[in-house]
Amino acid sequence: MSDGEAGVFALRLDELFRSLPGQDGRPYSAKTIAQRAADRGYRIGESYLSQLRSGKAKSPSFRTVEGLAAAFDVDIRHFLSDDTERRSRMEIEQFRAMADPEVHRVAQRLAGLPKETVAVVDELVDVLHKRREPAARGDQALHLVDEATG
Repeated sequence: MSDGEAGVFALRLDELFRSLPGQDGRPYSAKTIAQRAADRGYRIGESYLSQLRSGKAKSPSFRTVEGLAAAFDVDIRHFLSDDTERRSRMEIEQFRAMADPEVHRVAQRLAGLPKETVAVVDELVDVLHKRREPAARGDQALHLVDEATG
């Protein structure tokens, strides 16, 4: 792995640590990832993880990369290719959403509703994402809900 690739590796590893939630909804710690890797048959020390994350350790073995992918439950190609990195970012966002109890609560409420109703809610969510800034300022979100439902 070249120095440039090692820097990208460190960035991608750090992104996983910062953005993937553990079972408690918080980002993973090095200790937790080391344990998850060990549970899957890979030995990766906490201090080595820290060195990889910071870019101080620049040449992880394929086995280490494989263990990290297993510990984070991501495709190994997340660390190896740009196309997969883009796909992995989307997967990370999905994992983050799945760990959110509010997302689960809303999804459970949608279960059993007619497809057409779920499609309307999906469209509303798209509108809210597109107008995230105004919605964050207050009553604009309520206005959008009124427009979509009425």
